[in-house]
Amino acid sequence: MPRLPDQPHLEWKDEGTPVATGFDDVYFSTSDGLAETRAVFLAPCGLPERWRNQPHFTIAELGFGTGLNFLAATALWRSDQSQASGWLHFLSVEKFPLSRADAARALSGWKDIDTSLLLDRWPERTAGLQRIVFPEWRCTLTLYVGDAADWLTEYDFLADAWFLDGFSPSKNDKMWSNVILSGVGRHAAPGCKVGTFTVAGHVRRGLSAAGFEVSKQPGFGRKRERLEAEYTSTVFEKTSDLYLVSPKPVIPSNICIIGAGIAGAAVARQFAERGYLVDVLDSASNPASAASGNPRALIMPRLDAADTPQARFLIQSYLYALKYYLDRVPEAAQQTDVSHYPQTEAEDLRFAKLLADPPLDLNWLGAGDGSRAGLIHYGSLMIDPPTLVKGLLDHPKIIFQGNRNIDDLADLQASYPSETVFVVASGMGMTKLLPEMGRLVEGKLGQVELGQLNNADSGSESCASGTYALRRGNELLFGATFEKTDLDAITDTSSTARDENLAGLKKLAPHWLDELEIETLSSRASVRATTADRFPIAGVAFDAGSSADVLKPLANGAKVEGKVPYRSGVFCIGGLGSRGFTFAPLLADHIVSMALGEPLPLARQEAELVSPIRFLIRAIRKRKL
Repeated sequence: MPRLPDQPHLEWKDEGTPVATGFDDVYFSTSDGLAETRAVFLAPCGLPERWRNQPHFTIAELGFGTGLNFLAATALWRSDQSQASGWLHFLSVEKFPLSRADAARALSGWKDIDTSLLLDRWPERTAGLQRIVFPEWRCTLTLYVGDAADWLTEYDFLADAWFLDGFSPSKNDKMWSNVILSGVGRHAAPGCKVGTFTVAGHVRRGLSAAGFEVSKQPGFGRKRERLEAEYTSTVFEKTSDLYLVSPKPVIPSNICIIGAGIAGAAVARQFAERGYLVDVLDSASNPASAASGNPRALIMPRLDAADTPQARFLIQSYLYALKYYLDRVPEAAQQTDVSHYPQTEAEDLRFAKLLADPPLDLNWLGAGDGSRAGLIHYGSLMIDPPTLVKGLLDHPKIIFQGNRNIDDLADLQASYPSETVFVVASGMGMTKLLPEMGRLVEGKLGQVELGQLNNADSGSESCASGTYALRRGNELLFGATFEKTDLDAITDTSSTARDENLAGLKKLAPHWLDELEIETLSSRASVRATTADRFPIAGVAFDAGSSADVLKPLANGAKVEGKVPYRSGVFCIGGLGSRGFTFAPLLADHIVSMALGEPLPLARQEAELVSPIRFLIRAIRKRKL
């Protein structure tokens, strides 16, 4: 089965309504799709009244389609001044995603709703979850591209309202099966309300079996009746998830971030955009003084040939980061096409598999030309890290405090109100503040070189093959080394590392080496924190000793009965390795959502990849503890 999701084949009615020929059905009413949304979904779900005075509200939907329901819901949300401090989560699923151009055409008939922002950030054609944040609207769109049954199985959330808006049950029976309707019930919060256009008997019976009280109501347009439902059953209790244990969410009184690199800055900015006052503490006098302070960096994708949770996480992080930076600090980011050359025959084979069965469409991925071939990653980012980090921290609700040497987390906690959320984002400094978490990370010393070319055009170029080289004008940055180092090692530059970088440049871009003015070179070295499996850490901090006692039954394949202990109000993000600027924005969202008890940006298996407790669980299962 191809990894790239199929797009629908459309025909257009005279009045501009799109019809999916595969289902022989319209995306919305030919009379007035927007009025239909308001009558069939918004009002039956008790909106706007039900979201008032709530810190957050979650709407889930079957069938994203043109995004019309999302636009109608967010327009109502923005017009309701009582929600000036709330946050709306809109979760949806779509197996056949529309192109941006088709969505724009479908939505062009409504001038009284703002479609431009959604179209600017339109979801990409790739499988799995995509999280798109609209801080201007105080809302988040989380779209799963794939089967609804997979979405309801792989993703954990509870909805306050459900919009059931798939194509007609007679033409799309899988979307209205008992499996799907049961999943709707499993993902319903107490008092959840449902709106849908159909009154099909098996839909009524399926919703009733899933715990809803169902009633027929007058329909919209040509439809005589429609359904409303309210969840009256006990909230579905899912099996305890060892990887996603988190404290009971509270409304934080304060936020304190330790570390002012890209991880700390991304977390701080997302909390600030939610309206919280944030202190950012760092031992250096300025932000981005350690590994996040290189003069240039490249954000490019890591694409795997197989469709796995790891592959989806890597793509999701990449797409999230691009939108995140370009929306917030565009002056620090410049789009660039990256020539990506294979290092080995095995990698050449992987590239061929990617081109034969791509996970992203031709807007993002293409074949290189010439003798070296490889891939071309379109629309990647060349960034100015210090400008980017400082730009993220440039927010009225963020206070940066430099020269703060934090030696003891407990002492810092004692100086803040009791319901403060703390996030340790201090790179290798995590080993001191959270010894249990710190043992999961190891240091890698990396050195880059910056120099001048004697013959360079304006504009920019990027290439990579294990190492990388970035040209902007006549300035060239290249590297980086990746040597294991101790926490207390001195991060001085070395001629050995420079020679390694020069050798890498000779192999990667010999024409640039020929033009390089060696006497202009300057080096910069810093320590990156990484992990044994090369995936980052993001989540609640755990006490390793007591957690191991609770998890001990896993060694014999038995069920864990007790609750895994955690450090209340303490989260950590680290081990980002050489992809810190790619991972940080999505992981920041993950931590903020976890702290506030809101839908996470990651499906369950993807969240397990970054859970801090994963190494402890693996060790116990392998009987290494």
